[in-house]
Amino acid sequence: MSKISVTLVGLLSASGVLICAATLAGFLGRFWWGFELATHFRVQYAVMLAVTSALLCRQRHLAGLFALFALVNGLTLAPRFLPLPIEDGQARPVLRVLLANVNSANRDAQRIQETVLASQADFVALLEATPWLLEQLSELADRYPHRVAAPREDNFGIALLSRQPFLRAEVVQFSTAGLPSIIAELADGPRHFTLVATHPLPPVSADLARDRNEQLATLAEFARQSTHPLLLVGDLNISPWSPHFARLLADSGLRDSGYGISPSWPVGWLPLQIPIDHALFSAGIHIKYRKTGTDLGSDHYPIIVDFQIVAP
Repeated sequence: MSKISVTLVGLLSASGVLICAATLAGFLGRFWWGFELATHFRVQYAVMLAVTSALLCRQRHLAGLFALFALVNGLTLAPRFLPLPIEDGQARPVLRVLLANVNSANRDAQRIQETVLASQADFVALLEATPWLLEQLSELADRYPHRVAAPREDNFGIALLSRQPFLRAEVVQFSTAGLPSIIAELADGPRHFTLVATHPLPPVSADLARDRNEQLATLAEFARQSTHPLLLVGDLNISPWSPHFARLLADSGLRDSGYGISPSWPVGWLPLQIPIDHALFSAGIHIKYRKTGTDLGSDHYPIIVDFQIVAP
């Protein structure tokens, strides 16, 4: 082998070992917030390990190890490709919700407004909504005359716009961090349902991870006790492969509407993109369709979800 070949093999081997270590660290995410961050990149791990294994095909032991870890990551991703369950019962007309983390620094209000109008959504959840932005979006009042909002100058303002009147709507706090979320009760013909919009803290330190997990736990308890079908939308600052996400689903009884990878953040960084914007649903709701929207000048892509309330 030439020196260049030896160096390349060494670099690929070292990179593969590090990715294998990150793969294992992700499975320990419930024990330490730093390990949990490793759960976000299962797609990237699977691809990079598969490619590295192929490039090192002459190094049988390493190639086999990396192929095995690529398979482990692939199996972790597999549930996202299973079809969503179909609710039995008579379905009501299709409703649409748009979730958009607009980025508090985004000053392209016209682009946001055009995105909202083009979506033809019945409900619009805006995250990182500032007082300035809501003032700029005042023209949406003709299309969405019903609104509940808690705008803030930081990254945790929130607003929910609706074409139809709320039976009940309020701004609540699901954690001691004091961040606003919105709960709205709405009617779909004779059936009532609950729509929740929320935005927990990013888990980039021990304290922030604890606060986020507290908010997710409180959301799970609220969803479990809900007497109506419930749809929860939000930038949850968590990937579907986190053990804390699995716990949220298990404790709440909610199901994930995501299919495939569906990355939503960060815009413009395709190799690093991960799905952290979510729509979770309870029994009594059937998901007809979900897609990732177009760039609206934020670091997040919006998501659009079509759903039906299903009468038993």
